[in-house]
Amino acid sequence: MQLRYLKRFLLIGGVVVGSCTDLDENNVLYDTATSTNFYQTDREILSAVGAAYANLFGSFGNADNIMPLCEVTTDEMVVPTRGADWGDGGHWVRLQTHTYNSQDPRPLNTWNFLYAGVNTCNRLLATLEPIGTEQANAFIAELKALRAIYYYWLLDLFGNVPLSTDFSNTEPPANSTRQQVYDFVEKELLDNAPLLQKTGPADESTYGRVNYYTAYTALAKLYLNAEVYTGTPQWDKAIAACDEVINSGMYSLMPNYRDNFTRNNKGSTEFIWVIPYDEINATGHTIPHITLHMQSQNTYQMSAQPWNGFASIQEFYQSYTDPTQNPGPQGEVIGVDPAGTPTTGTLDNRLSNFIVGPQFEADGSTPLQDGGADPNDPNGPPITFTPYINELLPSAWRQSGARIGKWEIYKGNNGQLSNDYCIFRYADVILMKAEAVARQSGNWNDPVTLAIVNQIREEHGKVDPFQTLDAEGFLAERGREMFAESVRRTDLIRFGKYNDAWRFHDADPADNLGPNGINHLNIFPIPETQINANRNLKQNPGY
Repeated sequence: MQLRYLKRFLLIGGVVVGSCTDLDENNVLYDTATSTNFYQTDREILSAVGAAYANLFGSFGNADNIMPLCEVTTDEMVVPTRGADWGDGGHWVRLQTHTYNSQDPRPLNTWNFLYAGVNTCNRLLATLEPIGTEQANAFIAELKALRAIYYYWLLDLFGNVPLSTDFSNTEPPANSTRQQVYDFVEKELLDNAPLLQKTGPADESTYGRVNYYTAYTALAKLYLNAEVYTGTPQWDKAIAACDEVINSGMYSLMPNYRDNFTRNNKGSTEFIWVIPYDEINATGHTIPHITLHMQSQNTYQMSAQPWNGFASIQEFYQSYTDPTQNPGPQGEVIGVDPAGTPTTGTLDNRLSNFIVGPQFEADGSTPLQDGGADPNDPNGPPITFTPYINELLPSAWRQSGARIGKWEIYKGNNGQLSNDYCIFRYADVILMKAEAVARQSGNWNDPVTLAIVNQIREEHGKVDPFQTLDAEGFLAERGREMFAESVRRTDLIRFGKYNDAWRFHDADPADNLGPNGINHLNIFPIPETQINANRNLKQNPGY
């Protein structure tokens, strides 16, 4: 199956899945074709299965659901209130300050997105399972693995979620425990992985789809966080799952880190599972809109004006620079000059994750001007993206904050990007192995761990290797590599840092600890609309 067909079927599938959000909703659009006159070839089946993948568009690389929950709640990213912009009832501030509640829109959007995926998988499984052909059985395993990944995200974000696998059962389901959801995800992935194709990133027939190595990457993530989810660590299992991917020989680090995120990034040897975005036919990658200044429209010759929102937190940006360099005149910038431009010295190649410094028109020489610049902004009307953000609310300077430049923002884009978004990347897998080895041995300087971290630093960062390492240094290195890839919240929780203080976020109060000693803020509240719609659901503790 060529990639162009998959994209077309994903787009068609998006129409099918669009209305299915609530667990107890049965209002699903059915095709007139039946299993007896359709579903006879791989292409026919994939045209239906595409609906389960179409649900992913707009989930990552977008401000609507899962990415804000995983990033804006952390020390990586913030959405300042810039006067009248990005106030939005205060929910962006509540994400950063960990004061989110069951009425907030992003947890609701994420819940709906994830259960839309579950429901679509259930619907397709109910259609395909009675067929019994070899072609149908291969796609059944793929759908079950995809459904398990949707449940992995539900497990991670919401904890005690309902397990629903029978599309014909209309009874609103009750919560399952986090342990029960964990067990379900593990079993579904282990049972179905052997039935999936062992193809690599060069195989267009499975590009953008769940294959054997996708399933084992999901298992690695499950096992790496098992102590958080169940109280019992599973370091051996995490290492074994990573080794299934590593030892396949299918994947390797890209020599140029930036090539993972360019407009034409389809050939990356790191891509285990991606969303194959297209700015016209498969949309939802809206990084330019959510991060760039309004006047950046002129820089990139965009057909629509950006929204001037998402930015990195100053100290996180500074983690890429040499801390021995002198800070700027306000003490706010390390490793860059007062305008925000990197200075000489040891600078990490992965600073390409950010856009900083003076901004220009499309000609590259005429400074961009902001006629509405804040009167107190020392940079004035010439637009300069500075890592320093003066405040979270209510009047963050319009040009403050290093912007997200990880994915190439190319000229002529319409606010959507055609850069494919990698959900599971090989660099993540080898870092997961490095961490599991260190935790198993109790030694962050384990030779395997140190070798992997230094391979990342030297190949992607183009910086000197570490001589020694500790947990804090490992977490910082993992952050530099995986910035904006929607893993930071999970990482901070696993390292016991999610409730610590950082800029714009005070330490979460100790009285938030539940009877098991875990801060209830480590999982999100079940959305109030779901509680109201389903009499069998119970709210997570603390909300």
